[in-house]
Amino acid sequence: MTFYKFAVGVVLALAMMLVLGMAALVFSARDFQFGVAQISPATNGLISFERLADVEAQIERIEEESGGPRGEYLEIEQRLAALETQAQSAGSDADEARAAMVGAIATLEARANARPAASAAADLSAGALNQRVSLLASRTGLSPADQQSVAALRTQAQQLFTQEEALTETGAERAALETRQRLVGGQVSEANRRIYALQERVVPDYQHFARVRGEADALTNMSPLGVSAFLAQGHPALLSTALVLLMGALGALLYLFPAYLNRAAPVTVAEIAVRLIFGMCAALALYVLANAALSSFSLGSAGAQQPGTSSALNPFTVSLFGIVAGVMSEDIAMWIQERGRGIFTQGGGQPAAAQDSGTAINPHGGPNTP
Repeated sequence: MTFYKFAVGVVLALAMMLVLGMAALVFSARDFQFGVAQISPATNGLISFERLADVEAQIERIEEESGGPRGEYLEIEQRLAALETQAQSAGSDADEARAAMVGAIATLEARANARPAASAAADLSAGALNQRVSLLASRTGLSPADQQSVAALRTQAQQLFTQEEALTETGAERAALETRQRLVGGQVSEANRRIYALQERVVPDYQHFARVRGEADALTNMSPLGVSAFLAQGHPALLSTALVLLMGALGALLYLFPAYLNRAAPVTVAEIAVRLIFGMCAALALYVLANAALSSFSLGSAGAQQPGTSSALNPFTVSLFGIVAGVMSEDIAMWIQERGRGIFTQGGGQPAAAQDSGTAINPHGGPNTP
């Protein structure tokens, strides 16, 4: 290996590393924009990292200020849930005790031939049941067993009265807690409204703010010197154009490396420079044609929602255009030339014999098609 070939190899390696590094930075920024646009279409993939940091700081201050009411609100919710469970359990026990007392009192009244009034029989409160038990106790001629039952019913009536008082106190406590909850909830809701308003300054669909913030933080943390985060704030069309140019250069390098290793004629530094520029030109030309075709199709399709600008294209698709164009730059340039010649010469007054000759453009051909 001659020194010149070694130097050319070094130039190729340096060019490859430079193109790979720049392409990686631009691709990560453009992919971030595309992902944000998928999450929140209203942003078009554009967010301000400076505004995002400012909004996060303000949200943290609001959350600190509203930390007390938020904690109190959670405590009230937990206390209300506990009271609800307690009230349900106590109410169930009271209902069971009341049903047992009503049955026992009815049995004793039937034995003693004491029929209560309809209003008294319908009242199942502890006081009404205790009154019916007292009437039974005042009657004469009760058997010893019935007297014992009446005494037990008096005790049960007192217990039922205690349970009802506890339920009343629980209800009063719940009412007070619910009033306090509404007051504290208003403070929390006001803080949340302020937070949502701040989030809408960055992401109009504020419900996606946390996800967008996570994506932005990940990009910032992994971005070398913050380059990707800086690029991600550029316009998507500009980034897509830069990406296709870099991928065209990458495709040109993919063509040059095998030539450097296998071709008999040595690769020169001038060829590297020309091939890089040619690959980027071919990539840009193919990219423009592809976008023009997409725009024409979008305009010609009624009701079809097609991407009319490069900012709506997936960065992987853009990269594919660039790499293919860089590798096949000569073929693509010839293909574009032939397609253009076919567009401007067909039906332009050429003799029929010339159109039928073997040199006519094949409208179904591709690269290297005569």
